[in-house]
Amino acid sequence: MPSWVIVGATRGIGFEYVNQLSSDSQNEVFALIRSQKTAGPLNELAVSRKNIRVIETNIANPAKLKETAEQIGNITGGKLDVLVYNAFFHGDSGELTPSAFTGREEELEPHFFEPLKVNALHVIHTVNALLPLIKQGVEKKIIYISSASGDLEVTRIIELPAVIGYSVSKAAGTMIMTKYASELKEDGIVTLSISPGWVDTDASKAALTSPEAFTAMVSTLRKLDPNVKGMISPKESVESMLSVIKSLDKNNSGKFLSHKGNLDWF
Repeated sequence: MPSWVIVGATRGIGFEYVNQLSSDSQNEVFALIRSQKTAGPLNELAVSRKNIRVIETNIANPAKLKETAEQIGNITGGKLDVLVYNAFFHGDSGELTPSAFTGREEELEPHFFEPLKVNALHVIHTVNALLPLIKQGVEKKIIYISSASGDLEVTRIIELPAVIGYSVSKAAGTMIMTKYASELKEDGIVTLSISPGWVDTDASKAALTSPEAFTAMVSTLRKLDPNVKGMISPKESVESMLSVIKSLDKNNSGKFLSHKGNLDWF
């Protein structure tokens, strides 16, 4: 039975990963969450599908993650096939450009470092805790849900000077995956950073406070892809990503790809 861990599974893309994977009774799905307070729909799904296990953990705490890994290993026989790290933090002051922090330096440090913790540092904590299980798995895949806003060329073309902390942290997370790909090659482990596309989630909607903001975003993204019309559904995004993950092997380990398996980000 293939085993999957989805980190950040209560809603949006993470929830849809759990939903689609658990629809196949052959998959064993571990949904790692920060708090039960927001896990109502996930727990409801777990009641109807016995191959889902919801586990509350703390990705900022290596000791807690070790306990979580032991809990998973006790169920799977010490193995894990695929880890999907979907947890993220967007951060505040997203509209400020680098120079706009002049005179607002007290805001810069949390804006820069808080996303970096969740989107990069805690990635290492999570992978390291689960790595002994992954080494014993069959698929041996580590997947990081990144963002096109962390890509240098995308940022250059669409001319996006804001959301510094989020973009920098996603670029850092992507680099970490490439580092793991190099380190773990001899263990047969492959890694991938993947952008889910522009997905219709609560977080995406929160960033678009008006119809004018949506129109402005479409116009910005069309600098890169003239065919952009709007957001795609979590269902479409995850279906596409799972197809890319299925084809992941040593030849593309460590790469950063779109949900389409190429550099067509939207």
